[in-house]
Amino acid sequence: MQDVDAERRHYTSSLRERTTKSKLLELSDLGIGLIYLVAAAKQNAVVIRQIKVQQPYHRLSDSAREQLDDAEIEANQLVEMTEMSSQIIGQLSDTYNNVLNNNLNDIMRFMTVWSLLLAIPTIVAGFFGMNVALPLENAPHAWLIVTGIAAVLWLAMGLMLRHSMRK
Repeated sequence: MQDVDAERRHYTSSLRERTTKSKLLELSDLGIGLIYLVAAAKQNAVVIRQIKVQQPYHRLSDSAREQLDDAEIEANQLVEMTEMSSQIIGQLSDTYNNVLNNNLNDIMRFMTVWSLLLAIPTIVAGFFGMNVALPLENAPHAWLIVTGIAAVLWLAMGLMLRHSMRK
């Protein structure tokens, strides 16, 4: 258990420095190994309890029974410790999962805002790029006017998105 706890502390500290997929997979592998350790510890405790109800237990010397009682106590403590370590690793995994989900949400929000902002000049340019009669078609500085319209709309949308994201 001490080795498992040391490994868990190592993974926790390395994940705090930099969260990577390989480190998360190593933490997951530790959690899986701990599940087997929990099952083995529980089986050891069950075996000791079963030995104590069998007939040969009553023929043991007092010191042997005392050692078996001590072994039962230690087996129960091991069960508690392994379950607690398993819960801690599960909580760590959940925490890192939440952190990664929050990071993904932030990235998706950023990408959505930029895609909306980039769509405005495309829409304006597409509108004025049609082969139909449009206002400003024969104006000498139509390109500057269209660019100005796109810039004003882009700034207005940016301010609206900025205001709505602060709420």
